[in-house]
Amino acid sequence: MKHFSTLQKILAGAVVLGLALTSIYAVYLVDAKHNAEAAANLAAKNAAARQAATEAIAAQVASSNLGKTQAHVSNFSAPVLQTTVPSSLEQVGLSHRQQLADVTMGAGEKAAYEMPVDFIPSNQHGQTDGAPFSRINLKEIVAGSQAISALGAHLSAVASWYGYTDQELKQKLLSDSSLHVDRKGRLLNIDAGLPASAALSTPTSTSTLASAQTGTLAGSVLNAGTASGATVTSAPPFPLTNTFKLHSKANSTRILYLKFTGEGSKPAFSLDNIPSTFNDAEQAMIQKIWQRVTEDYSPFDVDVTTEKPTNFAGKLGVTILITPEASSAGGYAYLNSFTNYTGGLAPAFCFPNNLANSEKPIAECISHELGHTLGLNHQGQLPSTAYYGGQGDGEAGWAPIMGVSYYKNLSQWSKGEYANANNKEDAFAVMAVRGLKPNVDDVGNTIATAMAMSASNANGFNNLSASGLISVPGDVDVFKFSAGAGTASFTLSGALNSQNLDIAAQLMDANGKVLAITLGQVSLNKTLSFNLPSASTYYLNITGAGRGSAASTGYSNYGSLGQYSIVGKTALSSGTTTTTPSTTPTTPPSTTPPTPTPSNFTPVTVTFDARSTIIAGATIRSYAWNFGDSTAAGSGALVTHTYNRAGTFVVVLTITDSLNRNYVANSTVTIH
Repeated sequence: MKHFSTLQKILAGAVVLGLALTSIYAVYLVDAKHNAEAAANLAAKNAAARQAATEAIAAQVASSNLGKTQAHVSNFSAPVLQTTVPSSLEQVGLSHRQQLADVTMGAGEKAAYEMPVDFIPSNQHGQTDGAPFSRINLKEIVAGSQAISALGAHLSAVASWYGYTDQELKQKLLSDSSLHVDRKGRLLNIDAGLPASAALSTPTSTSTLASAQTGTLAGSVLNAGTASGATVTSAPPFPLTNTFKLHSKANSTRILYLKFTGEGSKPAFSLDNIPSTFNDAEQAMIQKIWQRVTEDYSPFDVDVTTEKPTNFAGKLGVTILITPEASSAGGYAYLNSFTNYTGGLAPAFCFPNNLANSEKPIAECISHELGHTLGLNHQGQLPSTAYYGGQGDGEAGWAPIMGVSYYKNLSQWSKGEYANANNKEDAFAVMAVRGLKPNVDDVGNTIATAMAMSASNANGFNNLSASGLISVPGDVDVFKFSAGAGTASFTLSGALNSQNLDIAAQLMDANGKVLAITLGQVSLNKTLSFNLPSASTYYLNITGAGRGSAASTGYSNYGSLGQYSIVGKTALSSGTTTTTPSTTPTTPPSTTPPTPTPSNFTPVTVTFDARSTIIAGATIRSYAWNFGDSTAAGSGALVTHTYNRAGTFVVVLTITDSLNRNYVANSTVTIH
């Protein structure tokens, strides 16, 4: 195997020093569609959804005699924590206790994570003035009927602060055993972790999907660690020196700080029981966890970062600490704790040792607990399931982030569209109240405002690339490109590590006539191919899709949001590409005759390495490689490719950063 380092050197120098590199900056357009759903409608939608859920729960309460006066509520225990088990799991006899561990966290352990008395979570309007907590002093952190009794006359003030009626708060405390009240009357969730026997699926490829039939966690065993030491065989997505410098949107005034480095007596994240240092496997896992959480929050104007914030002025945010914990809890978070950022103690936690020390469960826990800090409640299922486990199987097996999403490949934000949902709040509206708003639309949504795709002439073809973000339900991104008559083919890919976007695309001509669509494809990623009739300007539309029935087997487009990239190839707009004999490589115009492939030629495998590439002020989101020999495109910072014929090939690398900017670099490789 030959190691091709020239391109690496060109890229590293080009990106860092600004040499020989084409930088194509995305045009950010403020789209009226983001503001079309007025804030006044959001409150009404939430009220209606909450009322529907309240009425359903009230019926359960009434039928079970739980709707008694406060003096009698203490006679009833909170229901046992449950989670829905998909039917395929039920068939093999797996109970909810094999999916989630029962929480055993003593009073002392709970108190160790209690916030200082001066910490004030925001109210239903995102404000902190006039809080009732200073006059509340309970003996201990409690849940269920004990919490109702302990609050006593303060219950109305606490309920009002969080935007609930007295009855709604009582129902929440009685139906969700994870919901607690701390000694100052503030609400927090102590969430279940995974049982010690939780299994990880054995990978059959580089991206193993959920296997509901065997009850295993979604995700690859390559991304799992153990208490005695983890081995991550796949390469980290970024240089290890960047592990604690990762930012999804460094210029945002909203912060989600993923803190892996410990806090006071709470140790740092560790897979080898040496919390004072981070080995390569730990850093690789941290990077991939960050990628997953970044995708969950990519629709929003927020910086998901692993670097300790130093500038707090005018910023809202929250810190979540990823630290080992002796109890069986998976996570812990104060409701509405995303507020004015001060860099103080973390009000949210994830405990990786209770999450199989595995990349996906840890990332899912982080996004879930951050959801609580943003005001979101659990999404369960009536009559008594606290965490909904999702529906469907395989690549499109779906679960809500605020349910339990360890066992499904696809997790999304949800508004409770599945059957018997106990919580139908509009997640995006709730988070907006806390200050988390959608990103400004990055790509126009009409032919008139379409963004031009990056194009390069290499090997006799028009090589196209672009990237973008679907940031709100129904968002459409329109790209334009010029092409000659002949086959146009595109590969549409979501976020590299864990995508939330089920991509839908359609190809149109200059008159808006639809020529081809992605319909009926099983994968979340898509391909599109069409024989263009003439040289012209064409358009490619991208949006988020749902599939199946949101009530039973699938999901709507509500949470089908996130990052994507496009790689395409067309005939040159100046004419039709001529088919080249297999013994002669296609190269850009040259005075040098093509090199014939000798009869005794042995295929040559070449390694392309761009891992040392750094972009100031941003992180690299994707790498797209065109190897110049009319074969499938590659992805990732480090790739290998086998050339099956001799010749000189133009290799094109397109890098997309976290600010949606594209960088294109060309180089050549000669195979003898």
